[in-house]
Amino acid sequence: MKNIEKSLAQELSRDGDLAFSTSDDEFFKRAAITANNQQGTKDLVALGLASLWVVFISLFMKVLKPIFKNMAPCPKTISNHTTNNENK
Repeated sequence: MKNIEKSLAQELSRDGDLAFSTSDDEFFKRAAITANNQQGTKDLVALGLASLWVVFISLFMKVLKPIFKNMAPCPKTISNHTTNNENK
């Protein structure tokens, strides 16, 4: 355990400018690229799920279309004829 502490203390006591030589602009560029890649991945997943739903719904409607046609083969007409028998 002492050896690890000594090696860490030696590394930290060395010149720290070499470890942090990357500029802030470089970090912002990396962050933007990473964010764009993550957003692109999310967009592709959303597009894939949407296309799967479209395929699923189209297949579902193809299956249900004959069932809906068989449920009501011929429409019935209802007469709304009313009589007024108040004037007898």
